[in-house]
Amino acid sequence: MPSGQTQATTMNLPNEAYLLPQSIPMWPPVWWTWLLLALLILLIGVFIFYRYRRYKKRTYRREALTAVTKSTDDLSDKECILLCHEIIRRCLISENKTEMAALPSTLLLEKIDRTMPKKYQFSLLGDTFFDGPYRHSVELTPEQRSAMIKTTRYWIRKHHA
Repeated sequence: MPSGQTQATTMNLPNEAYLLPQSIPMWPPVWWTWLLLALLILLIGVFIFYRYRRYKKRTYRREALTAVTKSTDDLSDKECILLCHEIIRRCLISENKTEMAALPSTLLLEKIDRTMPKKYQFSLLGDTFFDGPYRHSVELTPEQRSAMIKTTRYWIRKHHA
């Protein structure tokens, strides 16, 4: 045997020399563990159910956001303003706020502005947004148009009117 390697020495002792206790079962630690496990599974199921229900309930928001985003490039300025007004009213109707949706545009948007932060209020868009649907011709600058779309999209995402 080379001097650099050492042989591991093992002692073969009989197993009868050691008295070991019986193995302790680790699962379930107590009788009510199954109740806790069932409760946890039930809570996860209820959570998933409510998240799915919320997802289905907010489908109109996703559809409205895609309508505003996709179709505003193809529309004229007046049609774009009409689309934003119509989507706001339809979102309110989807939330069962038909009385609020039936208000004239100026009253409706003033009421909506009370629930929104200053940065995203419709009153910042100017009279063109309020009176646009009632004018024969409307011209918006690209900045006004993008601000109108941005504010409408923000309201669709965050509204709790």
